[in-house]
Amino acid sequence: MTRNPDVRDTALEASWISRTADLAIEHAKRTGASTIVCASGISPSGPIHLGNLREVMTAHLVAEEIKARGLAAEHINSWDDYDRLRKVPAGLPPEWSAHIGKPLAAVPDPTGQTDSWATHFIDTFTASLERLGVHMRQIRQSEQYPAGIYNPQIRRAMDAREQIFTIFEGFQTEGRHEKSVDERRAEYYPFKPYCQACGTDYTHVTGWAEDLVSYRCRCGHDGSMSIADGARISGKLVWKVDWPMRWAFERVAFEPAGEDHHAPSSSFASGKVLVRDIFGGEAPSTAVYSFVQVAGGGAKLSSSAGGAATPDTALDILEPAMVRWLYARRLPSNSFTIDMAPSAVLRLYDEWDRFSARVAAGDASPVETHLHQLSVRTSVGPVESSARPVSFRLLSSIADITAGNAEQIERLVRQQLSADGAGDLPDDAELLAELEPRLNNAIHYAKSPPEADRTVIRTTFNAEAWAQLDQQTRDGVRMLVDRMTGAWTLEELTTTVYAVPKLIHGLPADAAPTPELKKAQRAFFQALYQLLCSRDTGPRLPTLLLSIGPGMARTLLTTPA
Repeated sequence: MTRNPDVRDTALEASWISRTADLAIEHAKRTGASTIVCASGISPSGPIHLGNLREVMTAHLVAEEIKARGLAAEHINSWDDYDRLRKVPAGLPPEWSAHIGKPLAAVPDPTGQTDSWATHFIDTFTASLERLGVHMRQIRQSEQYPAGIYNPQIRRAMDAREQIFTIFEGFQTEGRHEKSVDERRAEYYPFKPYCQACGTDYTHVTGWAEDLVSYRCRCGHDGSMSIADGARISGKLVWKVDWPMRWAFERVAFEPAGEDHHAPSSSFASGKVLVRDIFGGEAPSTAVYSFVQVAGGGAKLSSSAGGAATPDTALDILEPAMVRWLYARRLPSNSFTIDMAPSAVLRLYDEWDRFSARVAAGDASPVETHLHQLSVRTSVGPVESSARPVSFRLLSSIADITAGNAEQIERLVRQQLSADGAGDLPDDAELLAELEPRLNNAIHYAKSPPEADRTVIRTTFNAEAWAQLDQQTRDGVRMLVDRMTGAWTLEELTTTVYAVPKLIHGLPADAAPTPELKKAQRAFFQALYQLLCSRDTGPRLPTLLLSIGPGMARTLLTTPA
């Protein structure tokens, strides 16, 4: 559904997405652009992680908001795969150093699955973006530069090289260079050739005249190449010139960037001057985004760090709409943590389900409703989600105790849905399909702990554990079995399980929790876990009981006659 772009919805003005879209629209009007271009850019030098995803999601969400207003918008993503390989990636042999200095798109894929190191990571990331509903026009700089697409812009930069140096010099800290300003200006060229003999960028330009650039490489090769229109080339503009050049070339209206690019002397600051004075364009509106962190370590997610969390690992556990929601609900300038710890995942699903229910019931604010819409639907269509969002706590518990057996999962879920009054349910295969992708997420979640930490339900009464219980706890177990006579629902079981420890200590079932009562509850629950699965802990007890069903629960909690 589109909104009239001339009618401001004041209820949505609190949304950062709406405010940022306003700035992009104003930029396009000022520059006369017919399509509002929102840009992002990533260097595929390693695993493309959840921190990189923030740049892509920020540009995507703003473009989606603009489209929702009935305006023409496009999200473009530049793959900086024509950047150099800077170091040997972790896990590769030392001889891989022969590729340092080559374009990422010219470095082999160690797995042999794709045509290059860059493509390997691009393909993995874009597969995740497809599931996240992110559709963008992808531009590979390893194709643009060699094809001569930017040759006029390169010539302009080379002709204005002294002016460019002077601009940069104004942003540099004094006293950091051995050579004088005049010496450095005379030696400066904004174009870096890739050697046509060895393929690396260990080169320096030795001359520029009549559209011809000459260079010398560390390997000993002296070369030259034409930058005339239509000529194929081997090289690229240096980063701080390349970025503003592409702002002008693509007519970018909005592009987010990390905090490091927005420092007073950074690439964005100098780029604003270059795009105007050298390329005749205007710097895009922008949003500063902060880092995404890993739970527990607080370390910045970095593609150069081993084991960085990537979108596909998050999508193993979280529904695509939830991942979108994680990025959309916070200001880009606010850092946040992706916490995939078991308890955190369960809380996150609970929060998402409550949020979705509030929106469905019409109890959410306009901003919340807007945020939910951006999470579950794009201009292309709905984002992948479960047609029947059964409690993740229940699904993951069932997946745990059944070792992911689809037939048993379907039986237990059907049993619970029937108890909840779900009405007519589809056949087995269709019901399982309605649970996806949440069911698959739950199975991945259940398999993520080490085998020794997974829950295995006993098949017989644990006489040994029973013998260790005091009389009060035994009375409590018997009371629990006696009271499990109502509907076998999560709500009923929760009420019953939490009431028994209070009752056996002479308190009313609705007594407020105290430190002493919480201690007694933990001891009672530990006894139940020992009887059910021979462990001190496990899935949340009401969910565990619901999963195994009333028959097995009574078998494991009742002393044999």
